[in-house]
Amino acid sequence: MNKRKENLKELIKGTMPFNGEADCYKNYLYAYPVVSKEPKGKILNIDFTPCKEIEGYIRGVTASDIPGKNAQGAVNRLEEPLLADSQINYLGQPVAFVICETQEAAIKAARATIVNIALEDDYVIDLDIAISNKAFYEEPMVVSCGDYQKAFTDSKYKIEGVFSSGAQEHAYIETQRAFASYDTFRKNIVIQCGTQAVSDVQQVTALVLGKSESEIEVDVYRVGGAFGGKERGGTCFSAMAALALYLTNRPCAMILERSDDIKITGKRHPYKTFYKIGFDQDGVIKSFFVDLYANGGFYEDFTVAIVERAVLGICNSYYLENAFIRGNSCRTNLPPNTAFRGFGAPQATLVMEEIIYHIASILNKNTLDIQKINFLKDGQRAPYHMIMEEVKVPQIVEKLLEDCKYKQLIEEKEQYNKTHKYSVKGIGLVPIKYGIGFTATFLNQGNALVNIFSDGSVSVTHGGIEMGQGLFTKIEMIVAKTLGVNISRVKCESTNTHRIGSVASTAASTGTDLNGEAARIASTQILENLKLAASNLLKEKINLAQAPCYIKIENDMAYDIRAKQELISFEELISYCYFNRVQLNAAAHYATPGLEYDMKSGKGTPFSYFTNGAALATVTIDTLSGTYKVDKVHIRHEGGNIFDYEIDRAQVVGGFVQGMGFVTMEELPIGKKGEQLAASFATYKVPLINDVPEDLTIDLVPCDDKICGVLGNKGVGEPPLLYGISVFNALRDAISSYRKKRIFLQHPATAENVLKALED
Repeated sequence: MNKRKENLKELIKGTMPFNGEADCYKNYLYAYPVVSKEPKGKILNIDFTPCKEIEGYIRGVTASDIPGKNAQGAVNRLEEPLLADSQINYLGQPVAFVICETQEAAIKAARATIVNIALEDDYVIDLDIAISNKAFYEEPMVVSCGDYQKAFTDSKYKIEGVFSSGAQEHAYIETQRAFASYDTFRKNIVIQCGTQAVSDVQQVTALVLGKSESEIEVDVYRVGGAFGGKERGGTCFSAMAALALYLTNRPCAMILERSDDIKITGKRHPYKTFYKIGFDQDGVIKSFFVDLYANGGFYEDFTVAIVERAVLGICNSYYLENAFIRGNSCRTNLPPNTAFRGFGAPQATLVMEEIIYHIASILNKNTLDIQKINFLKDGQRAPYHMIMEEVKVPQIVEKLLEDCKYKQLIEEKEQYNKTHKYSVKGIGLVPIKYGIGFTATFLNQGNALVNIFSDGSVSVTHGGIEMGQGLFTKIEMIVAKTLGVNISRVKCESTNTHRIGSVASTAASTGTDLNGEAARIASTQILENLKLAASNLLKEKINLAQAPCYIKIENDMAYDIRAKQELISFEELISYCYFNRVQLNAAAHYATPGLEYDMKSGKGTPFSYFTNGAALATVTIDTLSGTYKVDKVHIRHEGGNIFDYEIDRAQVVGGFVQGMGFVTMEELPIGKKGEQLAASFATYKVPLINDVPEDLTIDLVPCDDKICGVLGNKGVGEPPLLYGISVFNALRDAISSYRKKRIFLQHPATAENVLKALED
């Protein structure tokens, strides 16, 4: 019993493999990264001498020990080293790693290693300095339409402003980890790791070890949470574990402790945005100019793509006739910031909602009225020139307001605010139109392999990663529906680069769309074989003329619609196929059609379809302390043809709560050198169960849009996070009601920042 308690403690700390019985790892060595304690400088030497006093220490590893290329960049592989070899560019950058007999020894040895650095003091932490220095990875990205300058000059009203948003920690349950070993024949290196991108791990590891990609096998069954933080975040640790295996000839694990995970890995990008808007007396936006700046850290990672997503997504549900939207990717001496659920859209949506509120305050109108008058309509173009079809947000908002009894809520708010001196209520709404797909068109592809075995059981391998979002269940449902069998027959296998090669990351809300459609196509190929076999079997049994087009397979039974009484069990049909040499497996590839987007011109069709919805929140603020309570949240979300209501509803709830955390309480202060000052869940606050509003209504509704994903389903991974912005809007509304004028609410809306806004 005591041993089990100790194991549980280790699992919670993140120092023990979370993979069933730990005994299977008893022969593993453990590696741990040695990181820089300075933000910039030249490496003078790395001294492992103190490590020799630690029991279980085996050796240290530096860049000079890498047999292949010291490279792991996301876009340009050579841009970012696996281990810094001479130059340090941010505090927390891996410069080496140690290998020991135990995890505890590895952590001690890593912290005992001495890294002597000649400090350079021209490092940049602050985004404002990076902006003034024009420290960009690439040329700014621009999307434009109409004549925004003339429209601004002609506008009756003009406003200018600045809005900043901070970072966010991924806070996944399972810390970054990887396990590297040889296969049975010692020909291939097998990596089991927490990643959203098996091909990225495979490619980088092969590059580092100087091997072919076919010699690196990456195998992932499930990941303990990711949210984008394991799309790139875990690749370097997998490569280090594989390098340790290569150097010692023994299997090796690398498992980060929580505090180190937070200190070393990238976050959601902080943004600073400048805007100039022209509008008319009704609040209709006539001219729209924004300059977005993202703090990318030192290496590019996905920063340029994330800025692109912000540039494309800032219009959200609104029509911008004359717009100039510029995105800038800024380099600073911080860990490279990376993908995070929403991929730039949450930061852009916050800016857009600030602009809407600013217009409303100038015209002394309700923010909702300004939102509604600027909504997109069918046939209008987005700033990137894509024609909008099946625009649903206006109808969704009207239905939401009706269900919420909005007029009554307004009356209750006004009455409450008149009669309460030390508290104030607010109401906020956010509409969502979220484009589904990778903006990098080539990534919109998926692969799948389907096998039916002789007993009628079905195995599916695809390129998607199960990380708690229910992807495997959905794909099993797609395959079962396509083949006409019970889902209990179907099983998704681990995601494995030797079975499915060159796959895109499981990200951008495309996991089901890409991999599910590939699995459906493969299943359809097998289904045609099954129908032909059933037709042959019925010819033999009852001399029925062969006609595969008349064969139906449903509920584990096959039959010809001309002889429905003659049922063939699925087991009988598969057995017949096996003994008659009928192919019972198929591989398929799917590439999303209709996508064509040019980043340089800022024009095209970057998304295959849009997920739509809206959220309304009400809050009550204690005006003496700035503390507040989220009283009520009502979300209406359109999910297309919903496969599994509970899975999608859970995604909506989880996304909303994570988004609420981003805009209200999750704050990542950094020191003068870029050190994380909130590197544990004792100091970094994420939403807990008692932060979830007691009155939380989720209207997850189907829709029959013509443009959807696989089998009419819609991506539901990222869009719900933006619903959390409704709480920020509600807090701003409450403070504005209290102050009786336009206010500025700093992001995140912590109690401290709320109090500052209340007190001006």
